[in-house]
Amino acid sequence: MSHKKIIWSPKAVSSLEQLIAFIEQKWTKKVVDNLLDEIEKTVELISQNPKIHPFFSPEKQLRKCVIRRKTLLFYRERSNKAEIVLFIDSRQNPKKYSF
Repeated sequence: MSHKKIIWSPKAVSSLEQLIAFIEQKWTKKVVDNLLDEIEKTVELISQNPKIHPFFSPEKQLRKCVIRRKTLLFYRERSNKAEIVLFIDSRQNPKKYSF
């Protein structure tokens, strides 16, 4: 089985940077490093099997992955790739975001 190429939207990059900055203010570097490791493993799983997570919005082909209780990753599968769309803190309402 071939892996899907992973692409990151500009919004995914900026939302991850914001999330990391928030975590760095509240917790230790070890917490940040652990989260980044979890994100890396999750993205690899998505690459291997993009259908592994449930749809958040089937009409937009948007899937939701819970990385930690408070960290959500949204992505969509394209023909030969998977696009990481956005990271959010789960205490926020994901419906307020445009995807």
